[in-house]
Amino acid sequence: MSILKKSRKFLASLACAACIFSASAQVSEEISDTYKRIDMAIAARSSDSISKILSENKSSPNYKMIENYTLKKTRQLIITDNLEFARQTSLAVIDNNIENFDAVELYSYIDKAILNQQAANLAAENRRRLEEERIAARNAKSKQQLANRGNYQLVNTASGQEVYVNEQQASFSSWIWTVKLGLADFVYQKITDPDYSSLKYGLAFGANIFRPSERFVIGADIFADAHIVTFSTEGGIDQGESGSASAKEEKPQEFFISGRFVPEFAFSDLSKHLFFRAGVSAHMLASNDRDRTGTTETFVSPVVGLALDNINLGEAVIRLFYDYDLGHLAYEPIKTAMEFGGSILLPMAVNDKTKVGIELGAQNLLMMKDAGGVENRAKITFAIGVGNVTK
Repeated sequence: MSILKKSRKFLASLACAACIFSASAQVSEEISDTYKRIDMAIAARSSDSISKILSENKSSPNYKMIENYTLKKTRQLIITDNLEFARQTSLAVIDNNIENFDAVELYSYIDKAILNQQAANLAAENRRRLEEERIAARNAKSKQQLANRGNYQLVNTASGQEVYVNEQQASFSSWIWTVKLGLADFVYQKITDPDYSSLKYGLAFGANIFRPSERFVIGADIFADAHIVTFSTEGGIDQGESGSASAKEEKPQEFFISGRFVPEFAFSDLSKHLFFRAGVSAHMLASNDRDRTGTTETFVSPVVGLALDNINLGEAVIRLFYDYDLGHLAYEPIKTAMEFGGSILLPMAVNDKTKVGIELGAQNLLMMKDAGGVENRAKITFAIGVGNVTK
């Protein structure tokens, strides 16, 4: 009988333990599900969902554990710098249990951290704004200085930024060029001793090319022409009685060939239009009767001079030049010599890169000879000119 009682007591204890274990397992599973819901709410950044979970479990004997788990996740949010959501999460705990002093203390800490962060952000924004104002004031001063210099302009870059560059650099091309073909090049020659004059027709070619930089502009003036047709002559040395009648009536046949290559140089700070020139000029003659006309046969000379170039009047381009021929020192009959002239390009068609038009040019070679004689060759050129658009 005693053994039977002991067996019954053991079985009863075993059954009680099983019930307790089953109840504990059920409670553990419910808490685990609640924790998972809290994790999902935090992942979704939903403080309303957290408040709802806490409210649904207020009557649960495990509510204290659920609160502690929520505050644990809130501290993790602080570590990852999610202060605003951490404040909302701690506030959800307080709304459901205002006597949870740990939640109140945590909320107070988070609120102060947010205020400090806002103050730091405001200070950084003020520093950024002050720096922008400083840069804007400096840029305004720089723009005014550039405007006072008068040779810079605003250019939009491909990235959308605005920069100031030298006007020459603002050109569509890094080169400035003009090429012309003279379809009608007339020269009127006048010699005082002997008294002789002639009018001739020819063709011409010319080019002006420049490379600007911030401080300098370098370039060259290139020109060549050939006069092969004589329209009229007048005067000259009489051949005397030894000359036949046909010889007296025959016009002297003269062919003029001339050319020049003159590099040019300008200081941009002084003027981008005023050029100093130094190069070479050549004038040659082929004649069947030079003794009758008294024309200088060949004159090759180094030249130095000045030029006003790349002067824009609207779309028109004007240039002027003056050269002193130093070669007269090597030619005994010539006392002094000089060349001067100019041209204007009148565009007829203009696009984004080039302009085509008519160029009208005039130039003069003046040679003062010994004993007061003068030889003058005045040219007028009608040409087709092509140049690039620089502004």
